[in-house]
Amino acid sequence: MVVQPNERNIYDQRWVETRLWDKHRIHVVRLTFGDIFDKCAIRDDGRLYLGNKEVAVAYYRSGYAPTDFPTEKEWEGRWLIERSRAVSVPNLAYHLAGCKKIQQVLAQPGVVERFISDQTTAALVRECFVGLYPLDSTPAGEQAYQDAILNPINYVVKPQREGGGYNTYGDDIPKLLGRITEEERKGYILMDLIRAPEFGNVLLRNGQLVASEVVSELGIYGIWVSDAQGNVVVNCAGGHLLRTKASNVYEGGVAAGFAVIDSPLLI
Repeated sequence: MVVQPNERNIYDQRWVETRLWDKHRIHVVRLTFGDIFDKCAIRDDGRLYLGNKEVAVAYYRSGYAPTDFPTEKEWEGRWLIERSRAVSVPNLAYHLAGCKKIQQVLAQPGVVERFISDQTTAALVRECFVGLYPLDSTPAGEQAYQDAILNPINYVVKPQREGGGYNTYGDDIPKLLGRITEEERKGYILMDLIRAPEFGNVLLRNGQLVASEVVSELGIYGIWVSDAQGNVVVNCAGGHLLRTKASNVYEGGVAAGFAVIDSPLLI
């Protein structure tokens, strides 16, 4: 399990670790990218070893922020895993596929249809999309840039980051776009602001109960296993996560302190 130094977001990580041991007797070792560079090596036809034990799977709970790679040593630790036969969860290509820019490109006309041949299914998938636009120097990007300046309340500007606390909303959008260069704009996308239905609920945060108007976000986990040639071994749903937050809060990260874990009420 690849973790950050001085990791504080450990609770679900430890649950995975203990579950693997209790159910399958699979031993998990927690290492940072720096540790991997210092302690691991590739040998025997690309196999990755920690000491005299082969590493079967590298599960990343780090690597999604620039601060995870402060020196070349951390990059080399990541590259060591990628070059080995160990299964990466996710591998580098799959990791990049979750970036905001890829989401924006997938929303362009005709792109989803490259991956979903059935047009009816593709149309159903598109019904789940909100507007996603580039902010580069292309005509579409310039149009999105002008729309964001004139009507910022309708949008959110997203950088290529994960974890909560990085997006820009409403009246702060013109300020952001006014201070970054045209080149820097390529690192952001523009998205229509989702206006979810509000309802009353009680949140438990830091041991305190707080009554509030809230909104929820449901995420469905997918399980995907494929080989180096792209042949799919497993592709199925693997559970869900429901986050609930006060309706007047823009951000939604749980670990970042904006939302709480919730359970769906099925009707």
